[in-house]
Amino acid sequence: MKKMKQFASAALAALLLAGSAPSALALDSTPPMYKQFGCDSAEEYMDEGPGYGIFDYDTLSDHYRQHLDAIHKDPQIAVDYWGYDDLEGLSFGWDGDLEECYRDTARAMTEGEEYKLRCQLSVQLNGAYVHFADAQPEKVNGRVMVPFRAIAEVLGAEVTYDAGKITAKKDGDTLSFALGGKQLTVTDSAGKTVKTVQLDTAPYKKGGRTYVPVRFFAEAFGLTVQWDQDMQTAVLYDRAALVNDIDSKFTVLNKWIKAQPSTENAKTLRTVATIGAAYTAFDTIDGNKDYKVDVKAEILANGQATQATVTVDLRVLASYFLGDPQTDDVLTAAQAALLRSALSNVKLELLCSADSGDLYLKCPAVAKILAMDKTDDADLKALSNGAWLHINWADSTFGALFSENLKILKNNTFTSVGESIVTSNESAVTAYELGWEDFYRNIKNDVNRLNDLLGDEKFTASGSRCTAKLDKQNDDYGQTMTGSYTLNTADGSFSGTLESRSDSWNTTKTVLTFSGSVQNCKLSVTYHTKNTGILSLDITLTTTESSVEPKNAPPAGDKIVEWTQHEYSNDWDSVNPDGSLG
Repeated sequence: MKKMKQFASAALAALLLAGSAPSALALDSTPPMYKQFGCDSAEEYMDEGPGYGIFDYDTLSDHYRQHLDAIHKDPQIAVDYWGYDDLEGLSFGWDGDLEECYRDTARAMTEGEEYKLRCQLSVQLNGAYVHFADAQPEKVNGRVMVPFRAIAEVLGAEVTYDAGKITAKKDGDTLSFALGGKQLTVTDSAGKTVKTVQLDTAPYKKGGRTYVPVRFFAEAFGLTVQWDQDMQTAVLYDRAALVNDIDSKFTVLNKWIKAQPSTENAKTLRTVATIGAAYTAFDTIDGNKDYKVDVKAEILANGQATQATVTVDLRVLASYFLGDPQTDDVLTAAQAALLRSALSNVKLELLCSADSGDLYLKCPAVAKILAMDKTDDADLKALSNGAWLHINWADSTFGALFSENLKILKNNTFTSVGESIVTSNESAVTAYELGWEDFYRNIKNDVNRLNDLLGDEKFTASGSRCTAKLDKQNDDYGQTMTGSYTLNTADGSFSGTLESRSDSWNTTKTVLTFSGSVQNCKLSVTYHTKNTGILSLDITLTTTESSVEPKNAPPAGDKIVEWTQHEYSNDWDSVNPDGSLG
């Protein structure tokens, strides 16, 4: 009986998904489903991402209503669904609130139906799944074949059939092909051939429907096509329209971006960062203690290589940790002295090649600390004496992203907000081997987050100065954020002050003040933890063109230690100047 019920539910889901029940006739529950789950509107309910994105709200609520009605008539449905022995056990599982249990059961059953359909071959267009009325997509010779009229009309094209020739007109262009043929032709409004595409799978007729390979036809209509292997979904999106839609929400930010000076033609960029850090540790008995650290970093980048040097005196950090009486139980006097000495002159050097993925690091101070309890480790000893640690990330996901970021460090040529968001999400799917199914949803989330801070509606303009005021109170994490910031769309400068407070764990207050431009700016940050301490950072960043090229490898003759990471352990191999293993 249970299998029959599941089959009936799946059949009903397929029927509704196919569009046999017009959404205008769909019935919602009373009160509406979205209100039953604490939302103010159907749009809000769908934005929260319930289910698998197959059903629209009307279909979703119709399924939910039918399941809820059935459960009210026969509560045993809920008992069986959750695997309880009887209604009393079910009631105990929901703390006696059976009505809440029935609602949760109806929603879970609806999502289950979505999941079954989700696992079938499907097509997603601009973030929404395409509903095929009476014929479903299928695979032929590894190609996803779809009913042509259905996909063409969803794209907004007008379809005609004439003596075996099939055409679709959209935005002045005409796409034409013939059944059994392997050529697709696109002509403009004047009848001139724009392009001809060779198909590797010929269109065919089945069940009175014409099937075409979705990739070739979608690309002919100017769409980008991706394939989500895990979810068996062809993901189609109009990239240009997507970028333009995002950009329409951030015209102020895009004007500010456009005002930034381009460094695309610069041979090398030199960025200098100075950081002054101060920490005050509260002590109501012996008095507060202050710790100060100054850091200087210099980076040379030309898109292919990056050379960085960071120097810092961390003796104060040693004093902070060695001031803890428990440290005496961990470190000997000699180790404590070594720690103080090592941290008094910390210098980190980095050389990296974007093309080869080679990364070289040199930091004797850190190696000395790591070698404190490994005095017989020859490689650590070599690193303590100034050898370079060599890592190659060319074949790793991290390495690919790292190399890409090296190019960004030099090519400080800004694109629009829309282009940046779309490109970063495309890169993330590829680099991290994510599924394309959530591509549109992830972009929407990025846009919503950015819109809360830098959307056009946040700004009030006075000439080229656009000022936004922020007043976010008590979000889901118990945080508040207030302040204001100004973007100058004429010269690309910015300034502002933001203050946030969080009471979710330790009460903290953070104040950020910033001014300047992307290439020359100052930032001040204070991070105050209640009854604990205050950390203050003063940061200055300056970027200029340089005639000095960055190095991408150590000088000849320097000792190099190779680092290889295995599944369960880290192995170190040293390389002598002549290239032989040490």
